[in-house]
Amino acid sequence: MKQAYLLPLLLAGSVALAQEANPTPSDTPAVTEPVTVPLRAPEVAPVVVEPAPAAEPAAEVPAITPQPAAPAQAAYAPPLQLETAGSWAGDFGAGLTLSSGNTDGQAFNLTLDTTYTRPEDKLSLFGNYLESRARTETDGVVTTSITARRWRAGTRYDRNINAEDFGFVGLEFSHDRVRDLDLRSVISTGLGRHLYKDAELTWDVYAGLSWREDYYRGEGVEINGTLRKRYATTEALFGQESTHQFAGSTRFTQKFVLYPGAFEGQGTRATLDAGLLVDINTTLSLSVKLQSRYDSQSPPPAEKYDLSLITGLSVKIGK
Repeated sequence: MKQAYLLPLLLAGSVALAQEANPTPSDTPAVTEPVTVPLRAPEVAPVVVEPAPAAEPAAEVPAITPQPAAPAQAAYAPPLQLETAGSWAGDFGAGLTLSSGNTDGQAFNLTLDTTYTRPEDKLSLFGNYLESRARTETDGVVTTSITARRWRAGTRYDRNINAEDFGFVGLEFSHDRVRDLDLRSVISTGLGRHLYKDAELTWDVYAGLSWREDYYRGEGVEINGTLRKRYATTEALFGQESTHQFAGSTRFTQKFVLYPGAFEGQGTRATLDAGLLVDINTTLSLSVKLQSRYDSQSPPPAEKYDLSLITGLSVKIGK
């Protein structure tokens, strides 16, 4: 009985709800007043920012000093021989003299004069050889005899102390058949000075001491009233030498050395070497050389003075 009363009520409620959902349109549209809606800022929850942990200090980097840029390398060039490694300069000469008729003989000579030069020092080499033969005929018998045989060879090393002064040490050997000198050895040392030095002229003076030892042929020679096969002595040394260059093709050299005995009664020696060379081409030169020797103790019949004039062709060595 109660369900019969509830059914009409449910129908009436459904109709009322349908009318509210679909209102009946009217001829005049309704004007709706604008409604002001207050705006509210959205509530934002506060953000808590925790402080970041302190960063560890970076490792110290050493300062880098900028290096200068390497200079550009020039193209390779060979070293200058005269200024760095040194160079040879000099000449080697030879001459021959033949004669026939009233005088039948021959003479042969060799000469060497060269130096190896660097800015701080100089090495000199020198030598000469002279031999002459004579041919005679007696009663159909031909005889050839050696009238002269002489040679000399030596070296000297110069070392600059400064731009003007230098020291030197020398060694020399010689032989002279005419004077019965079998072998002479001379060791010398001293100091010198460059008086002038350039490409066209050099001039040096020097002084020092030398020790000389002679060995003689046969029974020996008489020196100071005593027959000697060996003789040794100490000598002083005074010398000067120069080189001259003329017009690029002519060279003149000269060297004079005086050897007075260090003690009384030991005699005096002197040597003179001079030469003139005229270039024929880049290799050959015409040479004229003068050699003079003096020995106050030369045994007779040998003369105290000995002079030689040598002409021939020379081959240039080095520059």
